[in-house]
Amino acid sequence: MRCLTRLLTAVPVALLLTVSVDAQTLVASPTLAFLNVTVIDATGAPPKPDQIVVVSDGRIEAMGESGDVLVPAGAQSIDATGQFMIPGLWDLHVHTRYEGIDHLRLLLVNGVTTARDMAGPWNHLTQIKLWRNEIASGERLGPRVLAAGPLLDGPGSPWSHSAIVEDPEVGRRTVRRLLAEGVDFVKVYGGLSRESFFAVVDASRRAGLPFVGHVPRALSVGEVSDAGQRSIEHLDSILRASSELEDQLTTLLSEQPLRRARILVDSFSTAKLEELADRLQRNGTSVVPTLSLYRTRLGVARGEESIVDGERLLYIPASYRTSWEATRRGRLNDETILFDKYVEVVGLLHRRGVQILAGTDVVKPFFVPGFSLHDELGLLVAAGLTEMEALQAATRDAARFVGLPEVGTIERDMVADLVLLDGNPIESIDHTRSVAAVVSAGQFFGRVELEAISSDIRNNAASWVGGPTGR
Repeated sequence: MRCLTRLLTAVPVALLLTVSVDAQTLVASPTLAFLNVTVIDATGAPPKPDQIVVVSDGRIEAMGESGDVLVPAGAQSIDATGQFMIPGLWDLHVHTRYEGIDHLRLLLVNGVTTARDMAGPWNHLTQIKLWRNEIASGERLGPRVLAAGPLLDGPGSPWSHSAIVEDPEVGRRTVRRLLAEGVDFVKVYGGLSRESFFAVVDASRRAGLPFVGHVPRALSVGEVSDAGQRSIEHLDSILRASSELEDQLTTLLSEQPLRRARILVDSFSTAKLEELADRLQRNGTSVVPTLSLYRTRLGVARGEESIVDGERLLYIPASYRTSWEATRRGRLNDETILFDKYVEVVGLLHRRGVQILAGTDVVKPFFVPGFSLHDELGLLVAAGLTEMEALQAATRDAARFVGLPEVGTIERDMVADLVLLDGNPIESIDHTRSVAAVVSAGQFFGRVELEAISSDIRNNAASWVGGPTGR
């Protein structure tokens, strides 16, 4: 993707930090050496125990079994005995435009070192570019952020962060502006007309920008896949496309809105989904299912305390939590049967060879950046991915999807986006939550540093007096 070379190379090393995972102080170092660590490199290889990993100038300089790798003189050694090293995690569907929520640092302390911002207004794109520069210079903490800028939607869009495309020429002109503003990809949305969609497709190809997003209501899932859309976000359009009543759904659902979930589930056709999955696989169209979005909706409808009043909500300002309370009106039966079907859909897509990628749609009500990514990984395993496949969906496969071949695995000469865990995520994917240390943008954050950052985020959230933004 465009501008990614700069994102990879702008990694300062003046503040490479610490002497141990539990260090109380930050010590500048040009080189880090992780000792006695078990490496899970995300290539699909089994865990490698008793490894030394040497990081210098933001890259993995050397790695191998203890005794086979020389620790450079002057390196800061980190005893990682009993710990597990994975590549930095990715969340491929975030929205960082909500003021008062510390998206960047929340992602970082949860081990997320790259995020794909899936739409914001023009002025927020300017903000993201500023964040990138500040992160690269060491002035701000946060992950690598890839950005779409405004989403492209048709007239009547419900979103203030959309660029309205009234006709094909406006679509082409908007893509040219996105290119000039430095986006990494184009996001299409449901209200685009057929003519405008294909104009955006043509303009994106000419600009060298991938296009991703929703499925416009004027087209089918198969059509956008055939047109080259790189990813389909969420599962709603895929479930509709798997209905035996697909051609009648618009009318049926408008006439019987209270039976929406039952109509979709009762008319579901495994054969139609298998046919669609094969088409997506042939075209190389990936799916970002955002299962955590649907699971959170179900948890809200159930009133699950861990979701509607969980400790993680301390990272969110009170004004947002208050506004989210107004959304607690989901129909429990509908959310239950839809969530169960979405899990089934992801499992079938995966078995048919469709690439599944990890993304969450944070921030939606009762979502917290970073935490939601770990939720998503657990749900991918529940849908049928192995622990390694779920991990790859948030590391190697995510990096390859966006065209960053130097990120996403733990191998020599790769960019050192790394996470140390206290538990083995191949035994249980829940262990990705046990973050002990993070290396990102050339900086090492040990356990004490991560807790200090987390405490600061909680304090800032508690003192935030602004109202919710971002709609």
